[in-house]
Amino acid sequence: MLRTAIKTVLAHKVRLMLTAVAIVLGVGLVAGTFMFTDTINGQFDTLLDDIYAGTDVSVRSEAGEFSAATEPFPESVYDDVLAVEGVKYAEPGVGSVSLQVLDGNGDLIKTTGAPTLGFSWGEFPSLNPMRVKDGNGRAPEGPGEMVIDANTATNAELSVGETITVVSLEGPEEYELVGIVSFGDSDSLLGAILVAFELEEAQRLFGYEDELTGILVQADDGVDAEALVVGIGNVLPEGVEAVTGETEQGEQSSEISEALGFVSIGLLAFAGVSVFVGAFIIQNTFRIIIAQRTRELALLRAIGATGRQVRWMVIVEALIVGLVGSILGIAFGAVMSGAITALMNAAGTGIPTGSMVLLPRTIIVGLTVGLVLTLLSALLPARKASRIPPVAAMREDAARAPRRSLQIRGIAGAIITGLGVALLLIGLFASVGSALAFVGAGAAIAFIGVSTLAPLAARPLADVIGWPLPRLFGVSGKLAKENTKRKPRRTASTASALMVGVALVVFFTVFASSTKASIEESIFDLFPADLTFQASNQTDPNVPAVMSPAFSEELRGLDEFETVSAMQFGLAVVDGDEELVGAVDPATIEEVVAVTMIEGSVSDLETRNTIVLSEAFIETLGRSIGDTIAVEYASMGEVDTVIVGTFEEATLGNVIQGTDTYMENFRYVGDSIVFANTADGVTIDEAMEVTGPTVQSYGNVKAQTKSDIVTEAEAQIDGALVFFTAMLLFAVLIAVLGITNTLTLSVYERTKEIGLLRAVGMGRRQVRRMIRWEAVIVATFGALMGAAVGIVLGWATVQALADQGLGSFRIPFDQVLLALVLAAVAGVLAAIWPARKAARMNVLEAI
Repeated sequence: MLRTAIKTVLAHKVRLMLTAVAIVLGVGLVAGTFMFTDTINGQFDTLLDDIYAGTDVSVRSEAGEFSAATEPFPESVYDDVLAVEGVKYAEPGVGSVSLQVLDGNGDLIKTTGAPTLGFSWGEFPSLNPMRVKDGNGRAPEGPGEMVIDANTATNAELSVGETITVVSLEGPEEYELVGIVSFGDSDSLLGAILVAFELEEAQRLFGYEDELTGILVQADDGVDAEALVVGIGNVLPEGVEAVTGETEQGEQSSEISEALGFVSIGLLAFAGVSVFVGAFIIQNTFRIIIAQRTRELALLRAIGATGRQVRWMVIVEALIVGLVGSILGIAFGAVMSGAITALMNAAGTGIPTGSMVLLPRTIIVGLTVGLVLTLLSALLPARKASRIPPVAAMREDAARAPRRSLQIRGIAGAIITGLGVALLLIGLFASVGSALAFVGAGAAIAFIGVSTLAPLAARPLADVIGWPLPRLFGVSGKLAKENTKRKPRRTASTASALMVGVALVVFFTVFASSTKASIEESIFDLFPADLTFQASNQTDPNVPAVMSPAFSEELRGLDEFETVSAMQFGLAVVDGDEELVGAVDPATIEEVVAVTMIEGSVSDLETRNTIVLSEAFIETLGRSIGDTIAVEYASMGEVDTVIVGTFEEATLGNVIQGTDTYMENFRYVGDSIVFANTADGVTIDEAMEVTGPTVQSYGNVKAQTKSDIVTEAEAQIDGALVFFTAMLLFAVLIAVLGITNTLTLSVYERTKEIGLLRAVGMGRRQVRRMIRWEAVIVATFGALMGAAVGIVLGWATVQALADQGLGSFRIPFDQVLLALVLAAVAGVLAAIWPARKAARMNVLEAI
């Protein structure tokens, strides 16, 4: 039977080709994602090996619940470390993430999301990760000098000798660019802007007078790093620790892997959608082929083959197709990996390039995905093939399966859909540990349930969709409509693949539109301030970027403003949960922000070490007004804090405290957002004009009205929507290939029928038109189902996130209609090959 299976695949290779393409695309995305992350991780591991080659010990603040990268300790620790026996070199240093850099024209140098990192320049080459290559200037030697990474210099068109403005928490200052540096052998570190200054200048600029944030140590020859860690640890004060260079290198590698992990998870999610869609295509293809080979398989049964042998023959055929598709998919994954890297570098990410890394795990996963996908998709058709009786070989109409009732299918579909919806609701509304897993599983099962129910709607919807065709195109239109109704299971199965892609596109469209509506509503209701000022280079997804406090002080000195109130944000551990803490000026915040207090008053925050919590968060903690809870800060440790009130708005976060409390517990802070109301008689345009020079001098500040904030947020959401839609096009492409495959097989199945139509006078153009409109009906049917499912999923998600500030549900009917039109166009494109094949059929041979 193995030989028979191989010969069968070769005999039907054209029919199975598009099935293999679906496997190639799905496996290609999976393999490409793994290759991309493995290649980047390998390159950064090599880079970190070079950087930490001379570092045996690293001295830093103890991390605790927070990153220790920028937490300072006394500079005197350096002398104690240097005096430890076994220390060859010790390099003191400081670092900062609170910088912004302006180019020679005073414009902010932006990134695609990576931070701006400031360092002190190291004097010992073996301990300094940055290098000045020949011809790129020199290292900074004193005040007023700086260096910048080569990737940023290239993107911003900077050159040695140019004057650059650096904005710190002290305000803007000008520096001469004396050198362009590389980070190890790489010109960039994941697209971050890297700047360095002479040590004393860096301490002054970063606000670390007489303090350090780290010391790198190189051991004497023959001294063990672990032993040196113990020796150095004995002289360190409380709150400062020593770790091996290997340990710190591992932490850096983990942080990079984690940063890339978000990209990997996202790409794998889209790959999963493509694989899921491919399953519909594979199952449908094998089911049709089995139906068309009924007499052939019955003949095998008649000459002695058992049902089990027939079943295994079909499974082997599927595995052969799956193996070929998986191998090609892995090869396609290498192309995908290179394309992802190129796209990210085109956006300025600065990912180092190098040889592609293909790990055995990628090959195993790729082959497993392709083979398991094909095997599972072929199980039901194989079972059906094994039940073909030998007597079918003697029947002329053996390929014509009798019509079966859809009642059992309807019951099964309802049960499956109900299970999927239940899991979806648990993930969206219930407090479960793996909500995302419930949502993903629920959505997948719901899609299967809807596709199971789809044949019940195939005939009536085909009637509705195809209603105008007989009137517009005569016999061709009528036949197209009747052909799609003739086999509702096939129509529904073909349309289900497109349904998944369209459903997800519509879901993201509905979710994006609802988010924009909610943002517009909350901005105008929550922020009555005339003007808002924010940092324009947002780099950390967890904490808003900061501006120098000197900026808000300058605004307060302008007569055009009646009220200027600043907010700060930072991370703290509140009663065991890490939360973003917001700080407000109790005296002015209610003039610029509509805070709806449920209990207590904003003025209560004037008392030190007090906080107010959102209504939802205090219920989660199980706390009450007047309770004392522990709030842990990176610099100050745990501080007993009293809950003095609750508020309603989830948009403001869960925790708010007074600015004085915030300044005491967060060591180096800037303003995250500044609100301002104009004075009587001063228009917003006049205020914008007056603040223009101040905004320009700081470079990283943008002034916005409420409408500007809404417009910017909508643009960001639209950008994300374009990305999601582009990634889902792979799934849509697979679905379109499925329509092509089904129609091609249908043309083969109807060879005699089409030949008779041609014999009685139907022209080639009419045949092509009939096939095209069949494709349009199937595609529109799938798109309608997908749009309905996508809208329902969007509504459920918006309802689930209502407590997070997503209060408005909006359906963008124009975009949904566009999706339906594009689906119909996709149907036309899918029908080009099968329609051409049908029209070119030799009439006599067909009959």
